[in-house]
Amino acid sequence: MPQSSQPPVSSTTPASTIQTAKLHWQLDDNGVTVPISGDFGDVYFSKTDGLAESRHVFIDGNNLATRLANLRNFERFIIGEIGFGTGLNILAIWQLWQQIRPDNHSHLHIITTEKFPLRKTDLEQALSVWTALAGLSQQLIDNYPPPLAGCHRLNWFDERLTIDLWLGDATDTLSQVTGQGRVDAWLLDGFAPSCNHELWSADLLAQIARLSKPHTTLATFSVASAVKQGLKHHGFTLAKRKGFGKKREMLTASFQPKLTSANFCEVYFRYNKKIKPFFVTLPFTDTFESRRRQRRKANNVKGFKLPNFCAITKPLSVAVIGAGVAGLSSAYALAARGHKVTIFDKDKPLAGASGNIRGFLAPKLTSLQRLETNLHAIGYLASCRFYPYLTAQTGINILQTTGCLDLLSHNRLQLDEVKDFPIEFARLLTAAQAKAKVGYEVGQAIFLPNAGLITTANFANAVLCHPNISFQTEELTYFQQAYFQQAYFQQDSDQVLLTFTEHQQFFDHVILCMALDTCDFLPTVKRFNHSRGQVTWFAVDEHDKSQLPKLPLKYGSYYASFNENSKRHVMLGASFVRDTLDTTPAITDHQMNVADLADAVPDLVNNTDMFTVEKNIPHWQGRASIRSQTLDYLPLVGQVWQAGYESKSRVWSFSALGSKGYAYAPICSELLVGLLCGEILPLANKMVNTLSPNRKVIRR
Repeated sequence: MPQSSQPPVSSTTPASTIQTAKLHWQLDDNGVTVPISGDFGDVYFSKTDGLAESRHVFIDGNNLATRLANLRNFERFIIGEIGFGTGLNILAIWQLWQQIRPDNHSHLHIITTEKFPLRKTDLEQALSVWTALAGLSQQLIDNYPPPLAGCHRLNWFDERLTIDLWLGDATDTLSQVTGQGRVDAWLLDGFAPSCNHELWSADLLAQIARLSKPHTTLATFSVASAVKQGLKHHGFTLAKRKGFGKKREMLTASFQPKLTSANFCEVYFRYNKKIKPFFVTLPFTDTFESRRRQRRKANNVKGFKLPNFCAITKPLSVAVIGAGVAGLSSAYALAARGHKVTIFDKDKPLAGASGNIRGFLAPKLTSLQRLETNLHAIGYLASCRFYPYLTAQTGINILQTTGCLDLLSHNRLQLDEVKDFPIEFARLLTAAQAKAKVGYEVGQAIFLPNAGLITTANFANAVLCHPNISFQTEELTYFQQAYFQQAYFQQDSDQVLLTFTEHQQFFDHVILCMALDTCDFLPTVKRFNHSRGQVTWFAVDEHDKSQLPKLPLKYGSYYASFNENSKRHVMLGASFVRDTLDTTPAITDHQMNVADLADAVPDLVNNTDMFTVEKNIPHWQGRASIRSQTLDYLPLVGQVWQAGYESKSRVWSFSALGSKGYAYAPICSELLVGLLCGEILPLANKMVNTLSPNRKVIRR
């Protein structure tokens, strides 16, 4: 076994770049080929029977069968795992969950870490030996993310199962895990301390303790002295059990922190010393000085307490204001958890910026060194998993995965930065390779294999057919100066009273997904930037169809083609006109869209007449809408604090997605609902704070 605990990594390697595992394959005791780590020289699972080992050490060691079978309604059981490896432990627990889960709205949430993930082909080979798990293995493989750092949330709402796969160093990733949820059971399954001593560090055990609660259990195959002493030091009471196979012993533990009169909130902040209360929003007052004094006082209140939103025992009633992609995604995330959601909009669903005939799903590629890049990449990958899942659940086709080319001539990325992305996510093509892909000279380009087109109307229909979601055409009323005043917003018995045009109604929570109109309800948030965007689309005949590029193109704007009513259509979008609220389709915007395409692919526009505006305008269609965006170009996701209610506010916001609505919505709605329901969150703590409606950069 190698002495080094990890292979050398270049100091210039971006933090978001993940190295995949190097494997050797050997025959086990039953003549089956099993993986061996080339970096650590240790087995991924027992050579005797890996599945039986997982059940003995981790399922029996944490008494999971009994605990999972007795979960209460809406109880969320959280399992933390160190060392995802081949995913065998998770598959064994998933199989058990299918067999014994109670018939209620309880949920199994697994958090797992992996520094050196297997390549997908290696994962397929490693899991192929477990025929009893074949169906579950295939679902895991189909959703397995590329090696990109961060949290990859895999949801199976019909199974009431969530897997958060954190790629990166275990200590670093656990330090980023945040939320009100606490782990109920730990699986410590990293390579043995003798092979990978850096993994079993005091810092890692401190993070495990931080994320635990009284009576959290733990199981591990290791009985090394350093592991036992470290666990004791961080509050775990230990017990030895019979090991599996040739191993004489294994270790179980229970978290018993030394507490006296401290309540749970105090324990929470003791283990989360870096967490600070979000900024408190305030009602309108006559003078700036008065508002400043109130704000200073509100943010220095002693005895801050965390709201116990995680103690949910019955369905919540939630109002979502706005039926765009943000509102629909939030509603689905809540409804899939068993809560009752009413969506209100003054217009029909997707009447705003997210209602174009097709939505173009592709990531914004920026350097992996930048914080928001992780949201671009992680959010996009989550979307690529979510829309096919929704299709599988409803039978309604939503996402057509086509792939696309991002033209390097119109992208600010440097060549070296492009190479940092895993090829499963983005692959750099030479000019010749790009021409072969698309049929035109476009220079060097980046191939995005998972990009595609979303049929927006189908997305809305798929969400609205959920039995826990209803839609009403109603407008939330407000005064000319729209602040949190008792006239239309008030908190009463832990509920929110909403006043609409013709009636009032109480809800447990309200989520504002109103795009630009959201600012009318948030007195401390600066007015969003806004811009007009118009898409152009038209049908083409068979001759023109043969001249179209073979793939969608991304060049600041975008080109795509799709089938509608048995005809091939071309779509160009979207124009960008600042500081206007006019949504009337305009010829100038058609011209702008064609000009952008001509600049990117001159041969396509100059050698065909299908893009001649003056000749074809009678046959062209257009749709203009208004995008809204914050000053830092990141959406507003989270709890909106009201003066007098501090953290107990039941008002939330998910707005300002700009042009990235379909890429951001699935992951951000998971974040929002995770905050609302008191769960462990799908994004790192720093990003959660960066998206908060109370962040400093967007405050008035």
